[in-house]
Amino acid sequence: MARGRLIDTELTIGGGLNVRVFALLEAIDREGSIVSAAKVTGLSYKGAWQIIERVNQLSPRPLIERVVGGGHLKGTRLTETGLALLSAFYRLESEKERFLERINEEFSHDPTILTWFRRLLMKSSARNQWLGKVASFNVGAVTSEVTIHMETGLTLVANVTNASLKSMDLSFGEEVLALVKASMIILVTDMEGYRLSARNQLSGKVASIKQGLVTTDVHLDLEAGGELVASITFESSESLGLEVGTPVTAIFKANSVILGVRS
Repeated sequence: MARGRLIDTELTIGGGLNVRVFALLEAIDREGSIVSAAKVTGLSYKGAWQIIERVNQLSPRPLIERVVGGGHLKGTRLTETGLALLSAFYRLESEKERFLERINEEFSHDPTILTWFRRLLMKSSARNQWLGKVASFNVGAVTSEVTIHMETGLTLVANVTNASLKSMDLSFGEEVLALVKASMIILVTDMEGYRLSARNQLSGKVASIKQGLVTTDVHLDLEAGGELVASITFESSESLGLEVGTPVTAIFKANSVILGVRS
């Protein structure tokens, strides 16, 4: 059995298959119980079963099976198909690590290309990345607001600690990479009559909607230029009535923006 490994649940892979699925499968294999697996992966029992049901709908064979019996034999375990899928994911992770090592070796003489590859690979954990320059600072007692003007025409506000600001040694006009996780973004379809405290409010239209096993990825074309991806629940997508062309506002707090600078 594929036991004992810990999976980074922030990663995503193609086809709408969120790595949280593999984290859940791994926990079921390790714990022998959906109840226990849900707890260790931060899911409710209902949420864990919803993931399993959606995965099973895509799989030609069941991924888990109930074990009927007394004592330690009672519970839930992965089927051969489930174990094979989990093993394949482990191999995928291993191949990714080897790929990164080869990239670092082959382009160690070309830092520009190496930086470009790293930006591409960072999208595995942060779906939204914009390259821009520091436009202004608003330094407070503990934290500071940093305004970033992006190449696309966007303006973002990031809230960072003064310690981080000092360690990054940011200066006016310096190039930075702004990252925002898709799950940190709230979508609103009707802002009329409301003023919100979130510093970043970006208007746009829905360009595409991709339904995954657990969440829905909504891709926006922003009015200020550029694109954005928000990851919301299937229920939220349904209640908002989203479809291609729907005007929406993407909202996220300044402390949801992570800044990166070249070392």
